[in-house]
Amino acid sequence: MQEKIFENGYRASEKYPEYIDHWFYFPSKADAELAAERLLKRGWLTRTVEVEDLSWLLLATQPATGDEDTGPIFDELTAFANQFNGIYDGYERPLSDNEFMN
Repeated sequence: MQEKIFENGYRASEKYPEYIDHWFYFPSKADAELAAERLLKRGWLTRTVEVEDLSWLLLATQPATGDEDTGPIFDELTAFANQFNGIYDGYERPLSDNEFMN
């Protein structure tokens, strides 16, 4: 993979990938922790936090190389969250050179 340099100076490469953050919400801490364990086995970083409405946020950070097709990931992670009684709320990743925010 060719090195990719983002506006903020971050350099993504195979050795040092970019990171994609994913948000999941679960009704219980136990559900969130079970989901986190599965994502840890995939090599993702996770953090579980109780949020105001007594649900649990699982913030999961996926290592990525910057050229993944993110189209099917929403359906995949929605189904994953459903296995643990949760909701997948989407992801955020660095913009590519040809992507612009409105």
